[in-house]
Amino acid sequence: MPTNDASVAVQNFLRSMQGNESLRGPQAQNQEPQLFTTLTDLLPPSKTVPVIDSADQQLVDNLLSHLPPTLMLLAQEVDDISSVDPTSETAQAAMEALSLDQKKEILRKVLRSPQFHQSLGSLTTALRDGGLPSIGDALKIPVRNGGYIKPGGGVPLGGGDAVEAFLDGMKTFVKAEPKSEEGKMDTD
Repeated sequence: MPTNDASVAVQNFLRSMQGNESLRGPQAQNQEPQLFTTLTDLLPPSKTVPVIDSADQQLVDNLLSHLPPTLMLLAQEVDDISSVDPTSETAQAAMEALSLDQKKEILRKVLRSPQFHQSLGSLTTALRDGGLPSIGDALKIPVRNGGYIKPGGGVPLGGGDAVEAFLDGMKTFVKAEPKSEEGKMDTD
């Protein structure tokens, strides 16, 4: 069968080229993708929970403001959560009635939850797969070159380079934040 012989010949040829680096050219030899950690590895509960444990009321309230109000209603053991509008005065009163320790416990549960770690993994994947320009723009994070390989370019950073650029942008963003009266940074 001639088709089978041709297929075997092509496969053998391709296998022989895989090991020959000189045929790939100098650019391919120098462009190894940068390995960089994941956001999940950078933010394990062993690092994030102590931040919550030592947080003041202002930081805790600020962090809770970014979570669904339903979590606070659950902590207050509201009987029929589906009947309470999370933006209503009743919901606000339930949230304000929580003690600082109760609020910190909600945050600890969130930081230990599989959903939080899955979200960090999804964000890492999105960054690595070329989503840095749109993610940086949506979060107003100043990333180098707008998240592209070259300024004004159409090719987004990817892989570990994108995760590193995102983290560098986060550092720049946090350093640029105005300080509050107590010397703490606002997180709004």
